[in-house]
Amino acid sequence: MTTWRSMVAAGTTVVALVVLAACGGDDPGPEPTPEPTTTQDDDAPEELTGQQLRSALLRIEDIPSSLGTDFESARQAETTGDSDVTDGAPECSEYLSGDYGGEESDRYEYEFRDNVVVTAVYTTIRSFEDGDVDDELEAIRDIFAVCDRFEVTPDDVPIEVAVELTDFADLEGFEDLGEDGLRLHFTLSEGGVPTRSMYYHFIQIGDFVAQAGGQLAADGDPAPFLELVTTAEGKLQDLVDEVG
Repeated sequence: MTTWRSMVAAGTTVVALVVLAACGGDDPGPEPTPEPTTTQDDDAPEELTGQQLRSALLRIEDIPSSLGTDFESARQAETTGDSDVTDGAPECSEYLSGDYGGEESDRYEYEFRDNVVVTAVYTTIRSFEDGDVDDELEAIRDIFAVCDRFEVTPDDVPIEVAVELTDFADLEGFEDLGEDGLRLHFTLSEGGVPTRSMYYHFIQIGDFVAQAGGQLAADGDPAPFLELVTTAEGKLQDLVDEVG
């Protein structure tokens, strides 16, 4: 089931606009005991396990202290569909409904929230098969070449969203991360007044796409995300090396 997530906190609107399929989105906890292995043909590829995918997710200890120091695992309230999109190009709804890009074969995600500085950090890992990964980042680029602003109405509160997309190649410090990568920056406003900034960084290596980012106050400094994304890229590369 495709969902987009929304939360409204007292005095400040916090809307997570990246569409995430609900499968595998459990909060971090003890890793499960590996299932017993069975003998298989030497030429048959090994099936990727959920435990391997989760190893590429960021953990609380990976979050730079400059983003906060009191993080806990959290889950966002989920609401269905894209009916809350009240204004914007059709491509905006495609993104919010998840109807774009390659068809992922598996996904895991965590969210962490710092209730002291009202910051959130997101981490997602997705795997693709049959070359579908090649369509993912290009589809995001195509969408936001047209969708540069839109409006949503979570809980009947109109939120204006301005969008900025930057390729890693044009983002200082990010140039060498992954085989391909981009940043989405959403600026959320109420009544023309910016309230939050949300940053999503997509990193592709091989048949995997990792996402790392989070939400800050409207005037928050995104510089610490470089450290966060660099760590995410390293974990993703470790996964790619492990599965060959």
